[in-house]
Amino acid sequence: MTRLTIGLAALAMVIGLVFTRAASGDTVRRMSQPRLEHTARYVAQHGGVRGSCLGCATQRMRRLALELVWRAFPRRSRQWAVCIVLRESGANPGAVSPSHDFGLAQIHTAVWRQFSSWRLTHDPVYSVAAFRQLSHAGHNRQPWNGGRYAC
Repeated sequence: MTRLTIGLAALAMVIGLVFTRAASGDTVRRMSQPRLEHTARYVAQHGGVRGSCLGCATQRMRRLALELVWRAFPRRSRQWAVCIVLRESGANPGAVSPSHDFGLAQIHTAVWRQFSSWRLTHDPVYSVAAFRQLSHAGHNRQPWNGGRYAC
């Protein structure tokens, strides 16, 4: 895929998330936080993650992961955080890059040793919490500057 195609696909996912969140029939949006976390962990462990590549997750897993990110970040940082997750992992909690970056936000555990690479790829709730902690709830965007397209 070209950079433009990847950028347009991610933009479409963000627009889809906004419209999906607005839909009254969205069951993920209406879940309580504990239920959302339980469901995301369950789906990740039971077929929601199909591989470690960008976007190798089911549509349901991607939707749950994006909702976790949406709720974890303050209003002023939500769109940026969703954009980063789409850019870095395609909303796949099990994503692993060739440079050994792990999870939804592609955290490099050789630098950030306090995080478990196994948990980053197997627990979407942990991955979102690590992303929030490293970015200081979206205030520190420096580790995610650059990339294929800007957020």
